[in-house]
Amino acid sequence: MWDRARELAADWLLVLGGATVLVSLFMPWSHQFPASLLSIPGLTVVLRGVPRNPTAWQVYSSADVLLALLGTASIVVALVGRRSARITVGLAAAVGLAFAVHAMNVPPTNGLDLVNPAAPTHGYIGRTYASAAVGETVAVIGLALVLLGAALGLRTRRR
Repeated sequence: MWDRARELAADWLLVLGGATVLVSLFMPWSHQFPASLLSIPGLTVVLRGVPRNPTAWQVYSSADVLLALLGTASIVVALVGRRSARITVGLAAAVGLAFAVHAMNVPPTNGLDLVNPAAPTHGYIGRTYASAAVGETVAVIGLALVLLGAALGLRTRRR
């Protein structure tokens, strides 16, 4: 009885964690420049093509796809996974968690160097630094849930 309850809880954690990781990819993963910078007249026209708060899909070229695969795999493993699949998803979630925690501390872009060519003194406005956004935090929560679900499921699945 307790094994079945533990297995059910592990499956739900995998599904919830996988869905959370997938949702995080559509949330902002970086704040490119502060709001005070946008108050400079005419600057918004120049920055039109630069996303202010890019999602993981806009910032990464392969990490976003790997996280999407991990999120999807955790849901599939919850539905039909065996012990070996849970181990694989758990290991992948540990690597993904390390990546997301790193992304929280070191934003995925360096920010912008802004220059106003019309200014008489070379027009250097300054450097803006990117900062972490909510996407990384949501990804960390989702990956922790996947890791917890995979670990909890290992204790009950004997297939």
